[in-house]
Parts: sequence; C-alpha cells; structure tokens
Amino acid sequence: MDVGNFIINIFKSCITMIFPLLIPSLGEAVSERAGIYNVGIEGFMLVGALISYYGAYLTHSLFGGIVAGIAAGILLSIIHAFFSITLKSNQIISGVGIWLLGTGLTAYLYRLIPIKDSIEGFRQMQIPLLSKIPVFGPIFFQQNLLVYFGFTICLILYIFLKYTPGGTLVRAVGDGPLAVDMAGHSVTKIRYLAVITCGGLSGLGGAYISLAVLHQFSENMIAGRGFIALCIVIFGNWNPARILLGAAIFAWVDSFQLRMQAIGTDIPYPLLLMAPYLITLIVLIGFVGKVDEPRKLTIPYFKGED
Repeated sequence: MDVGNFIINIFKSCITMIFPLLIPSLGEAVSERAGIYNVGIEGFMLVGALISYYGAYLTHSLFGGIVAGIAAGILLSIIHAFFSITLKSNQIISGVGIWLLGTGLTAYLYRLIPIKDSIEGFRQMQIPLLSKIPVFGPIFFQQNLLVYFGFTICLILYIFLKYTPGGTLVRAVGDGPLAVDMAGHSVTKIRYLAVITCGGLSGLGGAYISLAVLHQFSENMIAGRGFIALCIVIFGNWNPARILLGAAIFAWVDSFQLRMQAIGTDIPYPLLLMAPYLITLIVLIGFVGKVDEPRKLTIPYFKGED
C-alpha cells in the first residue's frame, strides 16, 4: 500500500464529505441563535435528498435538483416553525415529529415512485495550475463545485452573524427577544426566517448526498448526519468558523473508517462504522456545561415577557 496516496485520499475524501455536515450545521446554528432548536435536521436532509434526486432526474438539470431540494427543506421547516413559533409547542417534540415525518415520507414516496437509475451528478473539477500542486492540489483543488460553494456559505454566515445588523438581531432574538420586540422588530418574523434558513440549508445538505456523492437515492441514506450536525453546532459554540473545524474533524473520522474498510483491516467493520457516532458521544459528554448557548434557546416568546 502506498502510504502517501492513502493519506492524500483520506484528506481528499474528508474535504468532499465536509459539505453535508457543514451546511446543515450552519443552518442549525442560525436557527438556534434565534432561539429555535431543531432536532429534525435528519428529516430535512432526507426529504431534500429525495426531492433533489427526483428533480434532477425529471428535469435533467442538477441546478433544478438543487433548487427542488432546498425548496423541500424550506417547506418542511415552515411546519416546524408553525408549531414551534406560532403555536409555541415543545420544540424538541416538534423536531422529532419532523424527523419521523421525513423518514416515513421519503420511504413511502421512494417505494411509490421507484426510480432506480443513477444520475449524472456533480463531478470533480480540476482547478488549472492549483490542482497540480503536490499534496495540496489533489486535496483542495480537485473537488466538485458545491464544496467551494459550501466554504463560501460558511464565510458569508460568519460575516453576517458577527458583523451585520441582521446578524445582531438574530443573536439578540435568541438571548433577549423582549428587547428586540421593544425596539420595534418582529420576533416572530426573525425566528421564522432563521428556521427557514435552517430548512433550506439542510435540504441542500441532503441534496449534496444524492447529487454529488451517491448520484442516486436510497432509504435512510443520510445515516445520522443530521444528528451529528447538532453535535457540531455545540462543538462549534454557534460560531461558523469553529463549526467548520468541527465538520472537518467528523468528516475526517468518517473518511478514515471508509478507507480502512476499503483496504481491509482486522478491525471489525461494525466498529469502524461506529467511529463517527462514538466521536459524537464523546464530544457531547465533553462539552456538557461548557458551552455558551443562546439564553432563550427552546423557550417560546410571549409578547411582553422576558
């Protein structure tokens, strides 16, 4: 085995698999910053994966598939927003309901309309000159277009949340909605937009799996990445830059275990498959009581009450 190529391939795969962890995590960070917890990311991603696959297959357009996946995530997120914000229901229960709805709905639709063909999904693109750089070229500059788009979204959200008035309002709604209300801004509107952002980005994350990784759909193909995204938000302390680091760590662990399975190892493959979820558990245990979460996270806002 060529150790050098093995290591390069692991890191290249890591960069490829950052997207479906990073983008939903960023969406969840925006939602939680506004005070709305969304445990239903897995459901958003599943629906986004299926609808984007159908959309790309039927329209023969990857762009059409991406738009369909984002739209599906947004539509599902509006349901969660309605229950969590308008009806002021328990956000955890609503999120679990969304997850179950997404899981059951995608399984039903896929069996009802069983399109089994693979599609011509996003392919790797080699950036001229940069892709020829030893080691770094194959890792960073031989990726599909969506990978670079994902890093761009991360930068935009970092600037938005930290340096813009809109980002300040989002953070304020999660910490002190009464002050935002007294200043004449709509807490309900800001929270709806935050949840819709989460839904759209989660749908995009799911679309990436079906359009850029597998080029088809299969039941439960998200494989817990939505729940790992929840953990990444905690690891990143709701900061897009740290969320990027967390997504990279989890993607590396996943890439490593897949490569180990591919080359053959004495380690039982169920233990390798368990590695990303074991890391998730360790992170959750390690960060208990050590994060600075939004003060009003999961707490409904009643007008005039702090």
